Amino acid sequence: MAEKVVLFDVENTLLRESKDVSQYYFEAIRNAYGLSLEDIDISPYEGFTIQETVRDILSKNGLTKDEIDEKMELFVNELPYAHYNVAGHDKVVVIDGAIDLLKHLHKRGHVMGVASGQLERVLRNMFERGGIEYDSYFKFGTYGDAGEHISKIIEASVDVAEKEFKTDRKHIVFVSSSKRNITAAHAFGINTVGVITDAESKRELEGSGITAVVRNLRDCARFID
Repeated sequence: MAEKVVLFDVENTLLRESKDVSQYYFEAIRNAYGLSLEDIDISPYEGFTIQETVRDILSKNGLTKDEIDEKMELFVNELPYAHYNVAGHDKVVVIDGAIDLLKHLHKRGHVMGVASGQLERVLRNMFERGGIEYDSYFKFGTYGDAGEHISKIIEASVDVAEKEFKTDRKHIVFVSSSKRNITAAHAFGINTVGVITDAESKRELEGSGITAVVRNLRDCARFID
């Protein structure tokens, strides 16, 4: 039985790309759907799953739900290759305090998992580029191919925490910089810690009924322990 399970969102919470990588969606959409869409910008989709993101992009460009669904599996398969081509050799920015927090939680014996709308292969590549050994810290994860909505992904992670690690929900914590994802996690009756990344996120997170809001990852431990 685990005393506590800590679930992490990853992108913009623990790690972020050092440059705009929107081009990888362009490449995956071109390969899967045969479309060359100009001016794709994925920055507004923080907190969205990969399926939600591509659905919105494609629907705005005239594709129907059936047309999107027909090649969604192919798109999901193409995405990690496209991401590697665009960003796979560039540096990743490790958010200040991330490594210290992971080390602290590991030393405390807390079980850590990932709950993210991104794909596992993409995240593992990001951790590798950030110099963090994924398997040294994370015992399990649920990712963007586990469900189209972040609520399904978080629900799957909570289910693993309860069944495999015998942890009560009151001892499960979700850490994220995304109000959207925090709100989804809060609905499952687990503790939530929002990490402020900028002035806009500060306003959003402080008004969303989160268990705790911290200015950086270094402040997380006291709300988890």
